[in-house]
Amino acid sequence: MIDIRIQKGGIGTYVENLLKHLPLEVAPLNAPIFSLREQLQYTRKIPPCEFFFSPHFNVPLLPARAKRQIVTIHDTFHLDCPIHPVKRRAAKLYLKKAVQADVIITVSHFSKSRILHHFPEAKDKITVIHPGADHLLHIKPKSLIVQKPYYLFVGNNKPHKNLASLKKIPNLIALTDNNLPKENLVWLYQNAEALLFPSLYEGWGLPPLEAMSLGCPVIASKAASIFEACGDAALYESDFEKLPTLREELIEKGKKRSAQYTWKEAAERHAEVLAISSPSAPSTMTRSSTPRARTGRSEATIREFFVSST
Repeated sequence: MIDIRIQKGGIGTYVENLLKHLPLEVAPLNAPIFSLREQLQYTRKIPPCEFFFSPHFNVPLLPARAKRQIVTIHDTFHLDCPIHPVKRRAAKLYLKKAVQADVIITVSHFSKSRILHHFPEAKDKITVIHPGADHLLHIKPKSLIVQKPYYLFVGNNKPHKNLASLKKIPNLIALTDNNLPKENLVWLYQNAEALLFPSLYEGWGLPPLEAMSLGCPVIASKAASIFEACGDAALYESDFEKLPTLREELIEKGKKRSAQYTWKEAAERHAEVLAISSPSAPSTMTRSSTPRARTGRSEATIREFFVSST
């Protein structure tokens, strides 16, 4: 049984795509996460079951009627980065309970290292499963009227995303509310000069891999898990001026890199951890082809991009 209440952002993408491949019963929960009503619903609405799977660390604080507790901890941002002390204490309470689960899944080796930094007692419970990156490949793009050429930012407005460092980038399209239809998002990825990803902290780094899968070059920071996700398929702080000459190489490297991460494989790994039948249906997703024309546009203004991330 899985909690599916988080339906936006990276966790929403994670839940949505696991459900496409795994036969999981949905928990009958509708309370806001991290609320008292949520905790009451855990005790009242979770029926006796083999396991309860929390895709975030908003876990039951009191015993639930599940034989096993499974949790995915995507990162320990709330303990690693500056936030309000009350939020930090609340997060530590929940995370301390979360690491008492029977099985802990996390999305990167970086996140595993940070979990163990704070909770070394969890070392024998953690499994790293990288998320898939092929979930946009089957979506037909729908165009938008935008000024070209443009750069793209996909994320949110939280300080660690470092969006402020992009304020001098001309023709920047910043998607921060997660409300854009996927058809438009695909088109924006396919037609952007590059995705700019200056984040200072990530548990994984889904937007760069989404961009790579659709033929969009990525310029990123090397912070936290981002290099683990992107490898040599992105440009980093000291190499951004090479974009015009490396564009086609980056596109090819990005497609190969993102192809290493499929939701079918991620679901199979989850099935092993959850001790349920592995998904048997083969993936029907195909990689889209997005030939790109090089531009002669100067990249000098991208210097500002990394001012806050180095």
